[in-house]
Amino acid sequence: MVEITIMQNNNSLKKVLNPAYLIRAPLFLIACYIIFWVVTHFSWWLLIEKADIKITSLDPQYWPEYIIVFVLFFLPLLYLFCSFVAKKFLPIHFPKLVLYMGCTFFGAMWFEIILDTLFVKFMGEPGWLYKVWPIHQGYTSGVGMFMWPLYGFFVYCMNSAIETNPRLVNINNGAAKTYLYALDAMALEILTNIFSILLYSTYLFYYLPDDLLHFTTIQIFIPYLSACGLGAALSLFLERLKKNHFIIGLSFYLAGVVSLCWLA
Repeated sequence: MVEITIMQNNNSLKKVLNPAYLIRAPLFLIACYIIFWVVTHFSWWLLIEKADIKITSLDPQYWPEYIIVFVLFFLPLLYLFCSFVAKKFLPIHFPKLVLYMGCTFFGAMWFEIILDTLFVKFMGEPGWLYKVWPIHQGYTSGVGMFMWPLYGFFVYCMNSAIETNPRLVNINNGAAKTYLYALDAMALEILTNIFSILLYSTYLFYYLPDDLLHFTTIQIFIPYLSACGLGAALSLFLERLKKNHFIIGLSFYLAGVVSLCWLA
């Protein structure tokens, strides 16, 4: 099964690297950026200017409520979206799901700390600051204990959707998934901050660059490509694991929780 997956990856990768696809990639990025610009500016106009929502700091006593509502909103939304992409309801293999969720949480939490530290070193300021349950100068957040496993859930479901839908065979490879997930991450950041402002009058994370009104920024795209490239490689490795999925995933999750407690 692993050999078949690698062969499919190689064949699809050859298609992705042909000139037509290489031309489409930057055009797709430009189109997505235009959509992101329109969505963020329209959302700002609607929420801030028309609805007159005042951005404030969320009192810590509301953090647990925020997390519960966040999970209850995004969990079914992400599953239904991925099922729509697959054109059918996706089955869930719980041990492998735990593996994806735990590894994503641990890796993403440390990546954002390292990356924001590099922003400070080379740009003179952080790329973003968390506003809800900030940890380590706001480079990460306690919300990550729930947000990043949820993103791991999304990656697991989206991988299944791409593999299930035969029309998506051309993006069923590491290079295409890396590009797709980097853009998905920016889209999800915009949606997350719209959710946060609409219901709690706050950003979850506030990007200091203002090209997309602090919801996200194009400056994060290249770092996300690097992170998603590592994630795609990790996905191939995870697919090779035949047992102990639950234990490995839970171990990475607990290691992430311990890391956050140590950084707090």
